[in-house]
Amino acid sequence: MTPDIAIIDSGINPGHPHVGPITGGHGYETDPETGQVRQTDDFMDNIGHGTAIAGIIKEKVPDAGLYAVKIFARDLGTSVPVLTQALAWCVRRKFDIIHLSLGVENKDSAGPLRQLCDTARENGILIIASARGPEHRIYPACFSNVIGAYRHPDCAWDDLVFHAESPVAFGAHGFPRPIPGLPQEKNFQGHSFAAAHVTAHAAALMKQYPDHPLETIIRQLQNNSHSAPAG
Repeated sequence: MTPDIAIIDSGINPGHPHVGPITGGHGYETDPETGQVRQTDDFMDNIGHGTAIAGIIKEKVPDAGLYAVKIFARDLGTSVPVLTQALAWCVRRKFDIIHLSLGVENKDSAGPLRQLCDTARENGILIIASARGPEHRIYPACFSNVIGAYRHPDCAWDDLVFHAESPVAFGAHGFPRPIPGLPQEKNFQGHSFAAAHVTAHAAALMKQYPDHPLETIIRQLQNNSHSAPAG
């Protein structure tokens, strides 16, 4: 099984040497006149963030099918309606994994996201979303049916840390692939990239355990992680 992965981010540049061909993509934006969310054909990454996310996944699972869902245009900010519509489309499309580099902290805005995450899990879709720490209440990363991930300062490239009792279960490496000539500390870094490392691990496990339920994939993620100290 070759995992089919949607990356909800700033788009993807398929011409980047860390990525290569992708299965497709589209974008979402808010119409400035009507305020309504509309779908566009634009998935080209003008920021580089989503491309760096894709590069992590391709390094670990070169044959993974990546689909770009662009919601960031000029910076790493968007609206809840844009996020919700993008996630809803990905759930309807039934990707194996949906990667989210963001979330919302307002609990009142989280209701539609929870419903979508419930539907995703019922359909065997794994959602992986970023957070700022194991106790960070950001949605959907802290939902029980979503894999939350944050940047752990002690994790090397292939390391994972598992927090059994925390709403955000996994810590991971917080950097993308190095770019020749650019010091890593000046490259992108942060929790989004930790989530991408978890997405890559999950994709590799889906290849290793084809036709197994999500519970098997999640259990193997846990088994392949270091246990975080209690407390």
